[in-house]
Amino acid sequence: MRKGFYRIGIDLGGTKIHTAIARAPDDIVAEVRIPTEAHAAKGHIFENICRSVVDVCGKAGLAPRSVTAIGIAVPGPVDYTNGVVRICPNIPSWKKVPIRDLLQDRCECPVFVENDARAAALAEAHLGAGKGYRRVFYATVSTGIGGGIVIDGTVWHGAHGVAGEIGQTRLPDGSVFEHTAAGPAVKRLFGIAPEEIPPRLKVGDPTARQALNHLTRLVGIWLANVATLLDPDLIVIGGGLSNLGALFLIPLRQMIKRCAFSESARVKVVRAKLGTRSGVIGALLLGR
Repeated sequence: MRKGFYRIGIDLGGTKIHTAIARAPDDIVAEVRIPTEAHAAKGHIFENICRSVVDVCGKAGLAPRSVTAIGIAVPGPVDYTNGVVRICPNIPSWKKVPIRDLLQDRCECPVFVENDARAAALAEAHLGAGKGYRRVFYATVSTGIGGGIVIDGTVWHGAHGVAGEIGQTRLPDGSVFEHTAAGPAVKRLFGIAPEEIPPRLKVGDPTARQALNHLTRLVGIWLANVATLLDPDLIVIGGGLSNLGALFLIPLRQMIKRCAFSESARVKVVRAKLGTRSGVIGALLLGR
């Protein structure tokens, strides 16, 4: 196979490394998932990433030299200009890791680095629920809460590369928003995991109703503020809580409509389409 035809996308998570090789972001040839081993040493995790590249090339029947570029999406703050991972909250040893240079030296091709939520936002804007919209805000609500802003097909990073990290905004009591509204917070406050809400609602469990109301109220007000601040055409909801479907989305839309300012309340709110592939597809889009 001639060099220049294939790209690799890597979605580095706290649990697994999801790696795909593709002719185009919507034409994945092969993909693999291997354990991250998040508590291992920095170098060991890097070797796992490199192994995933070799494995996915082997699965596709291609030589690594067939790859012209690699995109990698990582959790936590990223210096995307210099390709440095500043810190990974769920990978303790990864602090100030020059992942772009390390991968470029090993794989001998250009490497592009992005935060995982921003990569997922890019994927949804280009190939998912946001396709055809100019101004898209993507929110992932799961174990943590992250976000990304995509304008005319390009991620808007802001001055320091952290635009969209509204999950880290502070509430009036000084707490961090995601610590109150993400999945672990629901478990802590109500003793119920978000995925348990639908079956427990069916049997009339009042705790499940309280947990759902808590989520839709807080996330709804949060996204109403996003709508007022950014006035996007579309808000795309991804992450584990989006799996609650209409149970979550209908009251969420109602809360946004009630709380957003003026015409921003007309923002369209939809569920993400790409599921667990959004990160790796976003990584495949980097540098294009």
